[in-house]
Amino acid sequence: MDSSSANRLYTTHEVARLLGVTPITVIRWIESGRFKCYTTVGGHRRVDHAELLKFAQAYNLPWREDEEVAERKEFIVLEVDDEPDMLDMVHDILLSLPLVKMIGVTNAFSAGAKLVEEHPDLILLDVLMPELDGFEFARFVRQDPRFRTIPIVAVTGLKNETDKARMMRSGMSEVLFKPFRPQDLIGMIERFRLLKKHAKGAGHDQEDSREVA
Repeated sequence: MDSSSANRLYTTHEVARLLGVTPITVIRWIESGRFKCYTTVGGHRRVDHAELLKFAQAYNLPWREDEEVAERKEFIVLEVDDEPDMLDMVHDILLSLPLVKMIGVTNAFSAGAKLVEEHPDLILLDVLMPELDGFEFARFVRQDPRFRTIPIVAVTGLKNETDKARMMRSGMSEVLFKPFRPQDLIGMIERFRLLKKHAKGAGHDQEDSREVA
């Protein structure tokens, strides 16, 4: 996690907005010891980002940003690759697509922070990376209820069936083999954008049917 996220402090009203509850509920949680808070010199409560994130995960609480994510028009792609040249190449390719934003990071630890900050619509994931590899990161994503439905595409040179089976077991959705043609990547992005659009439309249909009922 990067320093900007790790050091962020929220007011009780911000916590309430993020978790979809009232400020009074947040104060009760704090007073009952559900999570820690800091008190400023002026007597105001502040909650640390990491502490709040841990609490939300423990109680499977959705963040309000999920609603903003559902309504945004931009399609956000998070690419995780320890080769800067690969990040640059993908960025150049995606420039040709309107309303597509690419966020590139060189390691899985930074990718974890970007998941929370940006809630991407698609993850392009290198498999062989130092420290925390793609297999481990994919399992991490699938274990978090906030991110488990985000498609993960393995972008890798590993082509044997054993490696591919391991990718699928780790939670990756499909594989884009290196080297790939620009049109292969563009076609894949467009397909996932279309799936998101259809899923959003289906969600609205379900809400309408509940209202009628």
